[in-house]
Amino acid sequence: MMGNNNRIAAIDIGTTKIVAILGSVTSEGKLKVVGMEKTPSKGVKRGVIHCIEDTIKAIREVVNRLQNNSDEKIDLVYVGIAGQHIRSLKHRQFKYIQNDINEISKLDVEEILNENFRLPIEVGEQILHVIPQDYVVDKEAGIRNPIGMSGRRLDGNFNVIIGRTASARNIEKCVKEVGLSIEELVLEPLASSLAVLTEEEKEAGVVLVDIGGGTTDITVYFDGVLRHTAVIPFGGDIVTRDIKEGCSILIKQAEALKTQFGEAVSDIASEEKVVTIPSIGGWDPKEISFNTIAQIIQCRMEEIIDNVNFQIEITGLHEKIGAGIVLTGGGALLKNLDVLTKEQTGLDVRIGYPGLSSKIILDESLDLPMYSTAIGLLLQGVNNPKSNKAESNISNKKITKKKGWRGVLEAIFDTKDMEM
Repeated sequence: MMGNNNRIAAIDIGTTKIVAILGSVTSEGKLKVVGMEKTPSKGVKRGVIHCIEDTIKAIREVVNRLQNNSDEKIDLVYVGIAGQHIRSLKHRQFKYIQNDINEISKLDVEEILNENFRLPIEVGEQILHVIPQDYVVDKEAGIRNPIGMSGRRLDGNFNVIIGRTASARNIEKCVKEVGLSIEELVLEPLASSLAVLTEEEKEAGVVLVDIGGGTTDITVYFDGVLRHTAVIPFGGDIVTRDIKEGCSILIKQAEALKTQFGEAVSDIASEEKVVTIPSIGGWDPKEISFNTIAQIIQCRMEEIIDNVNFQIEITGLHEKIGAGIVLTGGGALLKNLDVLTKEQTGLDVRIGYPGLSSKIILDESLDLPMYSTAIGLLLQGVNNPKSNKAESNISNKKITKKKGWRGVLEAIFDTKDMEM
């Protein structure tokens, strides 16, 4: 939403929670978070909407609360899209330069980038983002910005991110039912990376691991460019279910054990310390050691980290990841998870808090990894040029395409500090 010139709104539809968030842009161009509401998510599994009715109800609740508490009318929102259906493919596009002076213009670069949106993809899929990797001018490879260069032929290497059309439509339907329009559908790990990664980390090589309730999203940056993205179909919820089954307790008890006493390295966890689960319905009380909980958690987290390692290996960039791994999302606060991750990957690890960014002003209560995606969605709104009402009447698909490639171009070629 940009109805009030400098106001931006976003909705993060997650597996565990649905967040509605409102921000404003300060005169210095910084994002100030002015309001946030959340509610448990019941209609979403592994990042994908499974029950339209429950999701609409939850979105309506948080949006109404946000409007009432902030005294702002929300109409346009940035919304995240995630889930295991997201995939990416590498594509090379080229064109011959046909102007009189054989000089590559911004229009030439826009043209080959936009051509990627015409790629033949599988039925039921749509292209969400096109991310330039590098360019080749007359066989001169590895060029970041070809504008203004002389050449007869321009080739571009692109990372094309694709999602399931049905998922996008379901998101759109839920948001429209609440009386809102989608300004842009943004890949959630891209949003998180805006909130928690620095430009220096992206340049040096960094892996963002966003551990949500239903999925773990991975993005790999090198030389300042997004090189790879993947979604692992496990998150914090499966750890809770493992504890529930391993200890034969209720799901809400398992969640409480995980958040209050759980840790990711069993060797460090105490065997003497125990937690007593009170008796329910005539069953005897149970005593569960901290070490037992940690063993269950470590087993599942090692599996997730193995998947992260595999995705890094796919890129061939493992030796070039200079900055290491940044953990964010609700699952990142699991005690000693950074220790386990460093042990398993051999890379430096830090926890990604959105408040670390110099571009963001927010209250301490919101400076948590679980809000990285929501805050990143607002940052996407800051990075985008202001929309006008006429543009928002265009179909959402056109908006997504237009903003997708224009936004990328501005991120690469503009002097402003932007990233898709």
